[in-house]
Amino acid sequence: MAGGLVVVGAALGAGRWLAEQLGAHGRWSRTLLVDTAPIDPSVQGGGQALTALPADLGDVRAAVVAVPASALDPVLTDLAAALPGDAELVVVANPMAPAVALLQRMPQQAWTAHLLFDPALTAGDGQGVFVAPAAPPTWFADALEGSGALLRTGDAASHDAAMAVVQGATHRTLVAFADEVTASVPDLDALWSVRTPLFDSLLALTTRALDPRQQAQVAALQTPEVQRAAAAARDRISGTLFEELRTTAAAGIQAAQARRGEIARHLREGTLVGLRRAGAPDSVRVGRVRAASPTHVALDVLLAGPPGRAALLDGPGLANAARLGVPKRVARHDFGAGHVEVLGEAELQRLLDERLAFLPRDVRFLVPESVSGAGVTRVVARAAGLRDVRLVDEVVRTGQRSVVVHLAVRADRDVDATVEAVRRDVAAAYAWPVGVTRAPARAELEVVYLGPAGTFSETAARQAGESLGLVAPRLTALPSFDAVLGALRPGVVGVLPITSSASGLVGRAVDALLAAPPVVASGVVDVAVRFDAYVRGPEPLERLRGRQVFSHPQGLAQCTRFVARWGLAPVPTASTAEALAMVERSDEPAVALGGADLGGPLRVAEREVDDLSGSITRFLVVGVEGEFAAQREGADPTLRSLWVGGSAADAVALLPTGGAVYSEVLTDADGRFLLVSSGTNAEAGAARRLGVLPWSPRTPIVRPAAD
Repeated sequence: MAGGLVVVGAALGAGRWLAEQLGAHGRWSRTLLVDTAPIDPSVQGGGQALTALPADLGDVRAAVVAVPASALDPVLTDLAAALPGDAELVVVANPMAPAVALLQRMPQQAWTAHLLFDPALTAGDGQGVFVAPAAPPTWFADALEGSGALLRTGDAASHDAAMAVVQGATHRTLVAFADEVTASVPDLDALWSVRTPLFDSLLALTTRALDPRQQAQVAALQTPEVQRAAAAARDRISGTLFEELRTTAAAGIQAAQARRGEIARHLREGTLVGLRRAGAPDSVRVGRVRAASPTHVALDVLLAGPPGRAALLDGPGLANAARLGVPKRVARHDFGAGHVEVLGEAELQRLLDERLAFLPRDVRFLVPESVSGAGVTRVVARAAGLRDVRLVDEVVRTGQRSVVVHLAVRADRDVDATVEAVRRDVAAAYAWPVGVTRAPARAELEVVYLGPAGTFSETAARQAGESLGLVAPRLTALPSFDAVLGALRPGVVGVLPITSSASGLVGRAVDALLAAPPVVASGVVDVAVRFDAYVRGPEPLERLRGRQVFSHPQGLAQCTRFVARWGLAPVPTASTAEALAMVERSDEPAVALGGADLGGPLRVAEREVDDLSGSITRFLVVGVEGEFAAQREGADPTLRSLWVGGSAADAVALLPTGGAVYSEVLTDADGRFLLVSSGTNAEAGAARRLGVLPWSPRTPIVRPAAD
């Protein structure tokens, strides 16, 4: 509600509680909290604490008064003069009739309200608030609803007549009990020494009736004799015992109200709840509370189906219900509020584990080679909502391991989203190394790579920046290998692919390195090349059979089995980024093959669709002479000399002839080669030395298995 809010009597009791609720569930231009007692800073929030009403209340549109009955008349007199005529006023009062009589002289529209609970002892969830003469203003009702309180409306006379019994009879009964036991022979100390739980509880509740504040509130409902009996009984109870009884009473009231509060909280938050008839353990219903009152609970029952094959008819559970053949009909069930038990969260989850179906999936994970399949399985098993987690298969490739894990997802969860969450858990537990390089000679560098953006080369450029220790390096996409090498200069380094575990040596990179001016390699970064299938809308792949599939030629070549399985028509593109863009703007449904997590607005229709279990592309980090800090050869056992050339004969001539030396040679069909060695002979032919750099012990090569 636009405008200001003023709360008079905001330091304690109902005024404090209402100030907190109105501050949390309303938007006010300013909030004024008025009381003669200090107002706790936690209540103030962004409001202003005052000890008297200010003269200027022209911007105030809502006011709440929660003061003793004796102070109400002068407070209303001041408000009547200061509040604008269109302001709305709520006065907390019990009984209500005297307050209504005072409000008749107010020019503002006004209501009376009574909190049917002690806000100092009990939270608002599930508690009643009575408002007269009719529905309260929206700003007040919204605050009550936000707190979980239950709104009751009626006329003041009916309220006062009912409270005369509810409060009057209760207090008279408790006072009579207190008077008898405190004046008895044997005395109270003797009674207390042999007390029973019922006696203990009832005597504790008498502190509520004997409290002077309570007596003041219900004085109009009691005879002078009852008031004198209460005072006498209070004097007979020692201060220490009275405080002990008061504490016991508070705990008992909170425990008695806990069930109602839990139900109200579930109603307000819309959370899943399990309700069971008291004394009937097999009568549990699981769903969401549709409505609640002090006497009644209405539940939309969402758990449907036979035990072990059930589904939850809500959210992702609806799609799973269709798979399981569970009818999507939400039943309604009514409970008497006094005959229902609320399941605790742990008990509810155990019940769902027993009754819900679990949907099986086999999931493949690609992890570094050193990670065991058992380790991956342990990480997966820690995820919530899974069962039957077991290792199915693992295949070791050079540089990586493919692990297949069977799991079953509980039917109230989104199966695909759960699998993706598990993938993230495994990725976080077993992160791939970003690369290893010699340190740069300067703190700021630009990194150039073979574009366009959104390709595996961009991923390599980002990893190179991280490996070099750069903070937010500038990444620049260039159109060719020659352009990448031609852009190298002081302050600019580049990345270019040199080997692929799927296809071996990258010949175009070797040609570019041989043709370009001399460069120095500082290290390597490895990028896991995993292709996912992306689509634009929610259509499953079954509906895209025979449609076009876009990707870079290398991507299409690595995903031939997926393309054949769905009968897709391959369309080569200049890059995977272009393929994704074409599907995004295409008028017809189509599929794009691109790197993991590079789909942007597109949806992943299937993960890891490449023919092999994934592949790794190794990129060189290169720059001009002097761009990388010096590193003494032999200081690290993984330092290697790198050579590239166009003739395998040159590679043979470079191999050392004596001593303990580690060497690898990778060639292609045209004779190009990459030599990695811990020691080499003098230069041979047209071969080019790229310097000394960190290198993993094995070049990652995967040979496709023959069909």
